Amino acid sequence: PRPARRLTRAAFAMVLLHVKRSDKDTFLYETPAASEVDAVLREVVAIHNLRCKVNRLAEAAEGLAAHGPMKPPEQQGLDDETPLLEDYDVKTGTIAGRSKPERNENYRPDPTEKRTGNAPPGEIAAVISRTVDDAKALVSERQVSMKVVASSKALEDAINNIKGATMIAFPMGLPDYDPVRQILENRESLEGAAQLQVVDESNASLWCFNKELVRDKLLCEYVGRNEKTKVVAKLQKKGAGAPQREPVVSEDEQKAMIAFYHKKQQEAEQMAAEDEDAYMHSKWADPKALKSAFTGMGSVAWRAGGK
Repeated sequence: PRPARRLTRAAFAMVLLHVKRSDKDTFLYETPAASEVDAVLREVVAIHNLRCKVNRLAEAAEGLAAHGPMKPPEQQGLDDETPLLEDYDVKTGTIAGRSKPERNENYRPDPTEKRTGNAPPGEIAAVISRTVDDAKALVSERQVSMKVVASSKALEDAINNIKGATMIAFPMGLPDYDPVRQILENRESLEGAAQLQVVDESNASLWCFNKELVRDKLLCEYVGRNEKTKVVAKLQKKGAGAPQREPVVSEDEQKAMIAFYHKKQQEAEQMAAEDEDAYMHSKWADPKALKSAFTGMGSVAWRAGGK
């Protein structure tokens, strides 16, 4: 067994981790400096996967509010007039006409032909849209600039809010193949980019200061015991190697430097275009300026016929 570590007052200092997977996929996580790296990594992975789930659910709920539930898989992408495979009679070689689908008073056709178009009433659709907007704001990268710390509870609350709104809109339930229902019941089959975004807790690693944090150690052994220490942490899959280093100059600083350079370049071009004796037109270059100051007479302009 590992020897017990005595916790001092400094060990209770909080550490703010700026967790990054990419420039857009980023959030803040606060934890005591005395936390074990293994516990921190588990919570960070849980928050990251919940954020991915919220994004997928928000996208699916937007389509649900706009165009209703999904069509059956064999009908997705086909309009209501296109015959299906079961409409073809093998014996006679004829194609039976499709029955007219049911449409409610809020019918809004889906341009992709993936949804039925039977949308919920406008007021209820607005409730779904509000919960989706709140969920999107919760997982936005702007939360970092606003210094809002992410938590599993807040993300789960956002998921439950969307679930409640969909239950109000469709009290009879959604079809088994609808993505909103599958996401809420944790039955979705992820493919492509969505599958790559999800991180397996047992196959994850956390990097700080270009070092992979060892699970058996305490976080304070890497970040120190100072109060409110802020550290950039990269969440990686184990074996993926060291993540890319953070740029020395931030994006905003780089933009300010470029703007300053262009401004100085314009000033240099303007000075080069001026005549060498252009300064003679300035007031400070007037040889009679001292005399005019003593006599109280300024420059006098004479004009023929003037009053």
